[in-house]
Amino acid sequence: MPIPTVRQLLHDALDAVLPQRCVVCGRFGAALHLDCRASLPRAQPPRCERCWSPGDRLLCDSCVTSAPAYAGLRAGYCFTGPVRRAILEAKFRGMTTLLPPLAAEAALSVPSAWAVDLVVPIPLHPNRQRQRGYNQAAIAAREVARVLGVPYGEPLRRVRATPAQAGLDALQRQRNIRGAFAAISGPGAPVVASFAGSVVLLVDDVSTTGATFAEVARALLDAGVARVYALSMARED
Repeated sequence: MPIPTVRQLLHDALDAVLPQRCVVCGRFGAALHLDCRASLPRAQPPRCERCWSPGDRLLCDSCVTSAPAYAGLRAGYCFTGPVRRAILEAKFRGMTTLLPPLAAEAALSVPSAWAVDLVVPIPLHPNRQRQRGYNQAAIAAREVARVLGVPYGEPLRRVRATPAQAGLDALQRQRNIRGAFAAISGPGAPVVASFAGSVVLLVDDVSTTGATFAEVARALLDAGVARVYALSMARED
């Protein structure tokens, strides 16, 4: 369990004594009102069935040429406007109460045909998690697991700290994230062995090129997982 940072503790204390203000409309009463949530821009089809990039073909040119390691990706929202603001507030300013409602809506876009056995968050490097006090992907993934009614697990670790992916092109993102993840193995780490042959759903806050999902999927497949799918709360098109 990560130790909360001073910033996170202060934010939680303020939440307890001050009324929350909706990140979309600015009204008091909730961090994200139900009616405001319904108005957020959704990542609707037509999209590539593999990487969920916009387009009216079953598979985009990129996925036909070089299919990613994950078998399919879905996203709840478009990473723009109030959705972008909400996720950045949650990620960098401690407003983690915004994550469960966004994750719950995103979970509804997961096809039942995927038959998910385990929900897994994209791990943060320990240094970054200590600095932030939490992993936003883990908070979202727990809510996704609850909505889908499947187990939650953390069979991965981030073995290499990497610069932020934002601002990098597709090739730079692939190089930046390569070799950054590994399955937890050895004594006291039975999670991967328990789910060998299973179907895993990876969860993250935002997807752009899918490079992080693809790299983590490779690590899981190498560990014996049968198939990997991906879900992000939002997609940056």
